[in-house]
Amino acid sequence: MKRRTLDLHNAAEVIADIEHLRAVGYTKTKRWNLTQVCQHLDATMTGGMDGFGFRLPWILRRTVVKWGFGYALKKRKLLSGSPTLPVLQPPASSDRDDNDVIDHCIATIRRAGEFNGSLKEYALLDGLSPDDWREFMWIHAAHHLSFLVPDEES
Repeated sequence: MKRRTLDLHNAAEVIADIEHLRAVGYTKTKRWNLTQVCQHLDATMTGGMDGFGFRLPWILRRTVVKWGFGYALKKRKLLSGSPTLPVLQPPASSDRDDNDVIDHCIATIRRAGEFNGSLKEYALLDGLSPDDWREFMWIHAAHHLSFLVPDEES
């Protein structure tokens, strides 16, 4: 089965897609289920807002990551095959989704939609504005959610 083409532009659209997948069910086209995608999105967004406790080396922040970030914003997609940092990988999950994890992720997405704090110490990139960070979060969410195909489409 082929993944979906998905372009999400704000917190409400990300939440609506998660809620839709939870309501109708879905088929995975890769490894992660909805709970695991939500764990990853939650960790990524929370880390952006509250800090990850680490920063990538400056040379990566100013070269490879800066280029990849610009590509994502321009093309509205992530480069496929980019590895997920181990600290942001979700734990193994059962086949059943965990509504508490999904609800927590939705709360984090709402918080991210309103976030206007400092990104001065952002782990992955220098000089990032809250607006660009949010836009990247929606592109990132669309990337991972696109691997879950609603059962009505499969």
